Amino acid sequence: MRLKKKKRIIWFKAIISVLGFSAIFSLIWSAFWWSDYHNTLVIKNVVFSNTVILDKQNYRNTFGDLIGASIDEINLTRVTELVESHPYVLAARVSHRYPGTIMIEIMERTPIAILNTQPMVMLDEEGYILPDMENMGDFLVPSLSNFNPAPELYPAGEKVLSVKVKESIEWLSHLRREYSFLYDNLSEIRLVSDNDIELILAEEPTKILLGNEDLWTKIEILKQFRFDLKPNKELTDFSYLDMRYINQIIAKDRRS
Repeated sequence: MRLKKKKRIIWFKAIISVLGFSAIFSLIWSAFWWSDYHNTLVIKNVVFSNTVILDKQNYRNTFGDLIGASIDEINLTRVTELVESHPYVLAARVSHRYPGTIMIEIMERTPIAILNTQPMVMLDEEGYILPDMENMGDFLVPSLSNFNPAPELYPAGEKVLSVKVKESIEWLSHLRREYSFLYDNLSEIRLVSDNDIELILAEEPTKILLGNEDLWTKIEILKQFRFDLKPNKELTDFSYLDMRYINQIIAKDRRS
């Protein structure tokens, strides 16, 4: 009886020892696991999607340095708002990618025209004013001339306030989408007397007098006229095309 009791004590001590060693091992393993897990929560990289209009550093400056911060300390919604506050950002998406990476995807605003004022102003297709960041010469976009030059109409980072410029930007946006043959060769849009519109093509140059009524009907006529000229002639073979009259084009051949 005494021998059985002694054996039970020995087994009990062995079990206690095993449990003790297991507990110590579990604590050590948990410490290593927590250290590894914690490291995955520390931001080590900030990765941007490809940008075309501006260098990525311009957008990085909007939210400061995130490297070394814990993901628990970073408000992704706030970072998104800061990135989208940049006047060249149309939309942004910020996400956390394990281990330790912040991914920032940006859709940039693209210049569609330059307003010929002092100083000159770039606009995107929604009419937002894009400040000059020493990049104005990088874009081959049409200029808008003879519009109201009052500086208060063109607040940087906000929408243009000039009604005529708004209308011209909307017109240009549609032109770029539906009539790229004309937009891609367009050097200047001039507002002349009685709010008539003149287009100046980049090549030669060629002046197209549109007037101020039925503009899209006239553009369709111009498109068909261009098609009829091929393959022997181009629009730029004419010094001017007068389309101010209904359903007709008065053309002056450059060689005449």
